Amino acid sequence: MNYTKSNNSKGIKSLKTVSTFLMILFTIFAIKSQNIIPDKKILYKEINGDSLYLHIFEPQLSKKPTAVIVFFFGGGWVSGSPKQFYQQSQYFASRGILAVSAEYRIQKTHKTSPFDAVEDAKSAIRWVRENSKALNINPNKIIASGGSAGGHLALCTALIHGFENELENTSLSSVPNAIVAYNPVMDTTKKGYGSKKLVGRETEISPVHHVKKDLPSTLIFHGKKDKTVPFENAERFTNLMQKAGNNCKLIAVENVGHGFFNGDFFRKGFGNKYYNVTTYQTDIFLEKLGYLEGKPTLSKNLIQVSCVGDSNTEMKYPEFLQKELGKNYQVKNFGKGGATLLDGTNHPYLKIDKYKNSLKFIPDIVLIMFGTNDANVWWCLSKKRKTDFVGTPQEEFKSQYVKLINSYKKLNENASIYIATPLPIYEHEKCKDPKIKERRAQMHQWVIPIIKEVAKEQNVKLIDINTIMKNSYKYTIDGVHLNDEGYKVLASKIAKEIQ
Repeated sequence: MNYTKSNNSKGIKSLKTVSTFLMILFTIFAIKSQNIIPDKKILYKEINGDSLYLHIFEPQLSKKPTAVIVFFFGGGWVSGSPKQFYQQSQYFASRGILAVSAEYRIQKTHKTSPFDAVEDAKSAIRWVRENSKALNINPNKIIASGGSAGGHLALCTALIHGFENELENTSLSSVPNAIVAYNPVMDTTKKGYGSKKLVGRETEISPVHHVKKDLPSTLIFHGKKDKTVPFENAERFTNLMQKAGNNCKLIAVENVGHGFFNGDFFRKGFGNKYYNVTTYQTDIFLEKLGYLEGKPTLSKNLIQVSCVGDSNTEMKYPEFLQKELGKNYQVKNFGKGGATLLDGTNHPYLKIDKYKNSLKFIPDIVLIMFGTNDANVWWCLSKKRKTDFVGTPQEEFKSQYVKLINSYKKLNENASIYIATPLPIYEHEKCKDPKIKERRAQMHQWVIPIIKEVAKEQNVKLIDINTIMKNSYKYTIDGVHLNDEGYKVLASKIAKEIQ
């Protein structure tokens, strides 16, 4: 067996300690962006000068052999990376089984076809089975898994005859014992995906055309709004599998398209909501098969929370809010210091990346808090501020607030939207605004009244932070911002409003 250690092999013990610590955090809170790395990479195939590796995530030491799940990444057989399934691999290793994210040949790197990818997937399953003793795994508990084109490869290891590498020990089966596929390609004709890459051979590796009896237990996840691989393909494949007497379950996921199963590690800013849904259900599926023991250690229904606002959002309270809400929530901070809803300022929120990223996250709960900077007389009373809006600053503030709210409503019609009045501001020796009195006056004259008006007209929930935190002077560091203790108090009060 040919092993190749990573460049950090000298620090493997310390890395394993850190990995264990991160896995513990993962079971308590939703995974935050972090650097997930495999424990080792093992060479499993050399062909035409190309070396292919299995990225291994080891379970905690076990006296008895464990199950193994082998993931294949997506990318239309053209591109992609094993990193796509690092987050899932880390989770299942934490649950006590060996997890593998496999390399295979792709067109962009190796100038190969989908048929070569199918061969490599079969080689990976066979290699794992052949080396079961060294890996300490049960050769009869191998799960093939993957997403999109990788999901197609997982299906092909069980359904498609042939495409075996004759230089390997073909007396050992390349068929897995179970399959988990995330929006997989199931029909490679014009009714599905990939026909242009398989001209003249459209049905040779098309799973729907090769369904038979006695296939492994299969779990499929598919988004109902998938425009890459039609949802109809998933329904048709599942029906064919069940008619043939196979154990095949389809979990249809509402309001999502292709690639929805990816988590925050691989698709930055996307959130873990659907990663949690699919990983939780995969865990349940494998436990029923006897491949895992115990209950899932992550939340099935993760609630995504976007905190949108200016520096009082950016500085700290979302971090404390995550701790207040716990593992069933994933809180993301989209605050920006100096942000306004008025245009023509240093940071008009609707024009900056933080706003675009907040939409990508697709929140279930949106917490919006603006007005502190809009009340700054440098902006709201300035005749030099450039804006295309025709009307008063007050009218512009209200118009932009409504536009912001509607963008989140359009994104998720079921989202709970809360708009908050700004924190109180005070005269303070460390205040950097020489016109803090005037700013405070503007806030009470029109900013807060407009926010309350918008909440009522748009039928969104109001959190009157200005009143709730009216005694917050003791926490302020400069009359505008709070210290950590103040943001903890703010987070605690917001948590009570939204739970």
